[in-house]
Amino acid sequence: MEQYVATLLVEIELAEIAGGINTIYIGGGTPTALPVDLLCRVLDAIRHCGAKTIPETTVEANPGTLTPDYLQAIKAHGVNRLSIGLQTTHDYLLKAIGRIHSYSDFLMNFRAARDVGFSNINVDLMFGLPGQTLQNWKDTLNDIIAIAPEHVSAYSLTPAEDTPLWHSLEIGGITLPSDKADREMYHVARELLVGAGYIHYELSNFAKPGFASRHNVNCWQRVPYRAFGIGASSFDGQRRWRNTNDLAKYLAHDFAPRDAEMLSPLDAQSETMFLGLRLMQGVAEVDVPQVFMDEVERQIKNDLLTREGGYVRLTPRGMDLANQVFEGFV
Repeated sequence: MEQYVATLLVEIELAEIAGGINTIYIGGGTPTALPVDLLCRVLDAIRHCGAKTIPETTVEANPGTLTPDYLQAIKAHGVNRLSIGLQTTHDYLLKAIGRIHSYSDFLMNFRAARDVGFSNINVDLMFGLPGQTLQNWKDTLNDIIAIAPEHVSAYSLTPAEDTPLWHSLEIGGITLPSDKADREMYHVARELLVGAGYIHYELSNFAKPGFASRHNVNCWQRVPYRAFGIGASSFDGQRRWRNTNDLAKYLAHDFAPRDAEMLSPLDAQSETMFLGLRLMQGVAEVDVPQVFMDEVERQIKNDLLTREGGYVRLTPRGMDLANQVFEGFV
């Protein structure tokens, strides 16, 4: 960990970051597995790039990795938003997807975060889990609504290839809820969370007023971002690239861009549509590229998109068939 963070600090120091920084997001796994002094060194290094006052600095965490001292330390180093990966409030479902924490671990961490003064907390939830019922999912949503985090993310499980879960599905050891059940769970999430005062601002994200994730909204609106660390992907507005996935090369200070892709004007227009349509406000009509106007009209006729208030946005049917909608703009 010491060697990795030392390399990360070199990469950050060598970077030329143009313009201001308005969000910091430390994630892509479990950053809080790091000893707190190492994580704080990373936070300090980013701020030395000229980022003094940041409206939103998020750190992802898994339940069971946080203590009051850890939370106090990262808060003192500028972290003002936590994203805690709970997934479900049912311990047997957590075990089924290979999570090492329990619901009680999460509650302890959540309360500790409140006690040290965190007032912007996201809770990640997941539906479509093996063995999960609609009632299980309702119970999880109601449990989380009761503790009132500022933000809730609710994602449908997508098993990653070559993971233990993937192989269990392949051999028939476990099964997932049907597509119909998956959609019912999504509809229930929207109903209960919106009913509890959360704004459904992106396909899978809900926030109390004023607490939408700035970092994620920036990504969906194609604001440039710079990422650091092994396998990290960056975007400067015209070009995308990633770091090496080879740990040995990274530790040898190989920071050369991989898979660099210069986006064509059509690529950029395509991204404007399929990323922008993830947001419930949709894409402003004035920003809809002319090349996609016929596709927009076709999808409006198919009740997948609607036009209102100067925006083109997904219909409720379009939300359920979002991937099909997005394919029309690729």
